[in-house]
Amino acid sequence: MRQECIEAVANAVGRSLKADEIRGVEERIARHLRDGKRKDPDWLGKSEADRLYQAAGSAANELLGEAAKKQQRVALTIIAHDRIQTHLSDLAAKGVTGLDAIKRMIAFHADTKGNTMSIETQAKTIERDALRQMLGVLEASNPKFFGLFENMDGIRAIIREMFGENSGIREAREGVGQWKTVTEALRQRFNRAGGDVGQLEDWGMPHHHSQQQVAKAGREQWVADILPQLNRDRYLNEDGSLMNDEQITGFLNEAWLTIATGGANKQTPGTPQIGGMRANRGSESRQIHFKDADSYIAYQEKYGERSLYEVLVGHISGVAKNIALVETLGPNADATYRLFRDQAVKEAEIADPTKLGKIQKEAISADNLYNMVSGKTMPVASEWLANTFDTLRSWLVASRLGSAVISSLSDEATLQLTARINNLPQMRILANELAALNPANQVEKRMALRAGLAMNTFISSLNRFGQDGLGASFSSKLASSVMRASGLNALTEARKRAFGVTMMSSLGQLTKDFDSLGKLDTHDHRILLSKGITETDFAVWRKAALEDWGNGNDTMLTLEAIYRIPDEVLAKIDPNATPQALREKAATRLLGTVLEETDMAVIEPGLKERAMMMSNLQRGTWKGELTRSFFLFKSFPISMISRHWTRAMDAETAGGKVAYIATLMAATTVLGAASMQINEVLSGRDPRNLNPFEKGGVRNWIQAMLKGGSLGIYGDFLFSESSQYGGSPIAAALGPVVGMAEDVLNLSQGNLVQMALGKETHAGAELVKFVKANTPGANLWFAKAALDRLVFHQLQEHFSPGYLSRMRSRASREFGQRYWWAPGQVEPDRAPDLSAMAGG
Repeated sequence: MRQECIEAVANAVGRSLKADEIRGVEERIARHLRDGKRKDPDWLGKSEADRLYQAAGSAANELLGEAAKKQQRVALTIIAHDRIQTHLSDLAAKGVTGLDAIKRMIAFHADTKGNTMSIETQAKTIERDALRQMLGVLEASNPKFFGLFENMDGIRAIIREMFGENSGIREAREGVGQWKTVTEALRQRFNRAGGDVGQLEDWGMPHHHSQQQVAKAGREQWVADILPQLNRDRYLNEDGSLMNDEQITGFLNEAWLTIATGGANKQTPGTPQIGGMRANRGSESRQIHFKDADSYIAYQEKYGERSLYEVLVGHISGVAKNIALVETLGPNADATYRLFRDQAVKEAEIADPTKLGKIQKEAISADNLYNMVSGKTMPVASEWLANTFDTLRSWLVASRLGSAVISSLSDEATLQLTARINNLPQMRILANELAALNPANQVEKRMALRAGLAMNTFISSLNRFGQDGLGASFSSKLASSVMRASGLNALTEARKRAFGVTMMSSLGQLTKDFDSLGKLDTHDHRILLSKGITETDFAVWRKAALEDWGNGNDTMLTLEAIYRIPDEVLAKIDPNATPQALREKAATRLLGTVLEETDMAVIEPGLKERAMMMSNLQRGTWKGELTRSFFLFKSFPISMISRHWTRAMDAETAGGKVAYIATLMAATTVLGAASMQINEVLSGRDPRNLNPFEKGGVRNWIQAMLKGGSLGIYGDFLFSESSQYGGSPIAAALGPVVGMAEDVLNLSQGNLVQMALGKETHAGAELVKFVKANTPGANLWFAKAALDRLVFHQLQEHFSPGYLSRMRSRASREFGQRYWWAPGQVEPDRAPDLSAMAGG
């Protein structure tokens, strides 16, 4: 190491360097020498001594900054440990101890035993808070035509603006401005929590590489493709001269190895393969610099696998997770989690050595939750297998859920029940839902999005069906398109919006009625008081200027209202905290509270439910893919049980528990009956008998109860060997992927066996039925009756004469129904017979 480098930095610091500071000094100075050439146009005109002096000064400032950051991290770690210990002690007083208490810190639990907002909720809230502020860039890149086709004009315009080029499109320019403001705010928030992410003056957007595509291309091809796309001015030697082709090729060879192996080349065999300090995430400088937008676009077309929309949202989501982790667990979140997790395991094993197996199982469950919330996933074992099953599951969503909007009527039950438990005006929710369903009411929709409410459709989430994060494949876009076309997304978001707006208005009213959180009634507001909201948060809420959105929502407490509170006002609340930190904490707790209860009102599976469905299993393995396929379409009933039955059991009295369950079952059963009858009529059949004293009445009410909990298909098997759609009970229990495999088997080997036995096969009609069941959009509620009679019934009767007659006989024999629009008829014979509901 050059002694002159050490002396130059020591002189700039004003003291002798410590041993750990001396290590790497030469590399620091070399880096700042390169930066000097890039930033200072007169750099090469300076003497070597002046350049060294200036680089040493920058290196010295860097060392001092690192020392200050280290002190900050030590302090934040101590504070985090004290805060966590306090939370665990408070939970222990409520009878919640050990690993159970730690899991509540990680994932949302529906009962009121908690005393802090989970990392899961904080991450989601920070993400939505960021996305709501960048609607412009998301709208400009959002796919067109129900999300099916990429908006390439918008994408190119955004990329040009991100590279500092003029796209000529005002919306793209404004959208990119929003993006830069939001990402800078997130960077600063992360750094306040102990992060160390510097600001790159030319950073515009996150890079994305397909590990699979880069690996397949090979080192030479990848280097040859990317070399002409680079900004050569960013690759400099220590003396400020440009790197030559040989030097850059050497760098790119190493870059290829890192990307192609997923970083495995940087791992040391025999050492634990764990991530570094969470607060260091994002601090690594970006090393690949594209020269312009066209170069970036050309690279992404060959070596990218995500859409721009997914890259931007994915970046925000990743940063939000890191912020939630370091704000809760401190700068070294992984180490803090492991410390308290191991401590809980040790205490449990000492307390009861007879339950070591059960304790280890609980510990693994906690680890799975933590790995999921922190984004730790195993690499895909087989891209082919993972993509095949992803495509298959998306295809099944597109072909089987076209009428799911009818079944979603049961959402009204959980919506009103959650409103009642949270002391929200139920008629106001209904009025807000009707307003949200008005397509002309775009102003209120925009205001809700700006408040961070009902954004699932906006970010193309299919999480309700266990299909979140399938990527940019055509089949996943097709699934999303069918959901949009069916109206399910619009209806779901209207309900979520209605609940969120009503709750924000009610919270605003609370800040007017009470001058402190402690004044709230502990019974009436027990759910609110379990969210980890502090007196400081409530004091900040009270300083926000409430908004009037009309329609009775005149006390809206929004994030924008919180962020508009002046610094001098916040300084009086807590002079030891920065005003921006107070705003961010209060805003996170506000939106987090609303989002948690919204997902109770309009059920959506969370981290806990996804862990129950073993979503942590490795993709691209038969075990992982078959498990995901087994749980397809089961996420809603699992979430219903996990969330609402848990909340019911949390009621303070036995009567309260019974009342909650009775109300839930009664409401979902009635609405299940309504959706069942609507679906029958839309399919061309008369409504089912609901008179319990007539044939089939009790059975139909049981099926209505199951349908209200999204288990309607299993009601078909109460008095039949197969569902109304032909599947067996075993196939239905194992999921639609197995059901499809069973159909394929019956079409092939099943018909061959029947042929060998001399039996009639009906293979043609069964093939038509299979095609219909697996055609995207064929089951859309507004089109299926017409498509059946004009297309599929004609083909079934053609290939198997008498098939439609047998269909009518089975409906009469097993379900006690007649057709108001007979199978195969171009026009209906009559109107639906509504008297059939009474057994007529």
